[in-house]
Amino acid sequence: MIRVRAIILTASLIASIPATTRADAPRAGSAGARLKVAVVPALVVNLEPARVDALAQTLAESLVAVLDIEATGGLDVRRTLPPDGLPEDCLEQPSCVADVGKRLGAQQLLFVVMVDSGGDGGVQIDTTWVDVATNQQVTRPAIDITSNSEAQTRFQASATLLLPDAPARPKPTGTVGIDGQMAPAVPRHFTTPSYITAGAAIVGLGVGVGFGLKARGSYNECDSDPRACVDDFGDRKDTIRRDALIADIGYLVAIGGAVATAVLFATSSRESYLIVAPSNEGAMIGAGGRF
Repeated sequence: MIRVRAIILTASLIASIPATTRADAPRAGSAGARLKVAVVPALVVNLEPARVDALAQTLAESLVAVLDIEATGGLDVRRTLPPDGLPEDCLEQPSCVADVGKRLGAQQLLFVVMVDSGGDGGVQIDTTWVDVATNQQVTRPAIDITSNSEAQTRFQASATLLLPDAPARPKPTGTVGIDGQMAPAVPRHFTTPSYITAGAAIVGLGVGVGFGLKARGSYNECDSDPRACVDDFGDRKDTIRRDALIADIGYLVAIGGAVATAVLFATSSRESYLIVAPSNEGAMIGAGGRF
């Protein structure tokens, strides 16, 4: 029953607008400050205030995204309007329209009627455009929304229909310039880490060879003349074992250093690749790729 009354009330509001004002209003674009537009909920049926504010705010933001104007809506508008709300026949009273425009500091108003159309979040929005200075009024095509997620898309698509006299937001004129060049290839070469590992390999090899020869010499001396090692056989045995162990450690260090040096040398090269850099005009864009 409430929905039927809302539809009847909406029809009566539209019917009460003089025929001379229902034609598209003349274009109001002029040099200077941006046009100021306010989205004003005139009638709401079966919708929570929070959702009404959200839809009105989304509508205002969508208008700004498409048109070169200033728009306000949502909670800011509701706080500025009288606490008791607007009279149902505000559109029929030039003084009421002028008061709303003055309160909101807007030159044009979009009075919206929001009705819950049933289903999962569906809303029908009927809009009447009003010029505050001349009280010219024009009804705009209805907008049907099935969910909050599509509200912004539908509002932006309808922006030029709601405000056909408003200038479109200018698109960026700057072009993005991209300049590319090939970085030179780098052959395999010895780096500082590879020099360090190579030095460790040489030192390890020297230690291994030196202590290995020493251990071998002590062993051969005892093997050729066992009587010479009878008195200090235990000490000689320990010395040979110690020298042999140090030699083994030296060889391991040499092998590890040699392997590390080979890996560092093999991975030190760099193939030629493309550098994408900004030119004198446009935004900075960079990218790289191997070929």
